[in-house]
Amino acid sequence: MKTEVLIIGGGFAGASVAQALEKSGVKTTLIDKKDYFEVTFATLRNITDPRKTQNRARKKYRDFLTGQFIQSSVVELTPDTATLVDGTEIQFQRAIIASGTRYPGMSVAKPDTAMDINSRNNELLDVYQQLKMTKKVLVIGGGIVGVELAGEIAYAMPNIELTLAHNSNALLNGFKEKTQRKSLEQLQNLGVKVMFNARYTKVGDSYIDENTGVASDANLVFQATGTLPNNEFIKPRLAHILNDHGYVKVNEKLEVIGQETLYALGDIADVGEAKLGYLAHEQGNYLAKVIVNTLKGKSYKGYKRNPLMALIPTGQKSGVFQLPFAVTTLNFLIGIKQKDLFISKIYKGLGSEPNPH
Repeated sequence: MKTEVLIIGGGFAGASVAQALEKSGVKTTLIDKKDYFEVTFATLRNITDPRKTQNRARKKYRDFLTGQFIQSSVVELTPDTATLVDGTEIQFQRAIIASGTRYPGMSVAKPDTAMDINSRNNELLDVYQQLKMTKKVLVIGGGIVGVELAGEIAYAMPNIELTLAHNSNALLNGFKEKTQRKSLEQLQNLGVKVMFNARYTKVGDSYIDENTGVASDANLVFQATGTLPNNEFIKPRLAHILNDHGYVKVNEKLEVIGQETLYALGDIADVGEAKLGYLAHEQGNYLAKVIVNTLKGKSYKGYKRNPLMALIPTGQKSGVFQLPFAVTTLNFLIGIKQKDLFISKIYKGLGSEPNPH
């Protein structure tokens, strides 16, 4: 097989660059192990109040992608060829690495085994059913995912005794102090017990705090910590393009350093800004312009890194919005995301719209 531009991974970054390139007349082939795109930050509400999202966060690639789509996995990559799990070789002029990251212990956030859309819908519904039967929940990790998950559970299921355990002395590491403080206040107002400087690890069937030796008595545990880069297919032939943490090294134009045919973006790339969905989308649109200009023999300016900005819901009625110049909890601003968790906005950016249900 041959293609002009091969895109490995169909998350926010991969899908965005694929659609933007096709719109500019560049032929693409996108490979993903799933048959669907997912607005991943909407899944947390999906497992606590599925009536609100109704599986609108997911849509089959073939129902909206303009270019070619192959459901498969890349097992080996060179500067001009990708080998798929079934042995198929795809030759390309350029390739974009957009394989993202994964949560080893939390498939709710990013799927591990649910590779078709119906399986994923059922997986999230199963977690909802588990939560309805649960009395005590432990969420490990006070980053964005942990904070949002704790808020969603506490708001939709107030009868659950919920503990959020974080391994430092403030939630949302790297955010402004006011963002950290306001998110803590909002979670506590919902009845969440927040434990700081706690390091829970799984020992057998139990989760034990390394600092105290005390085991959690939670019936259900979510481990929202420790994302890992999906880089296994890079290591056999191109391990030198990875940094010490396993992320792909890129320059100011998102070109893989030392490689003329390879680019990388999104969570897998060491871009130098926060790993958030809307930023991956921005990177995708930018990289499409770089490639189109390169094909025309023109230069293009470097990617401008964005300051950390995020709207973090804590349940369905509250949240914190960190802007470069301020931190706010004003309802009308928080409500921008609460309406449909940006599902419609993301699909509009991909030239499509969500599934009706």
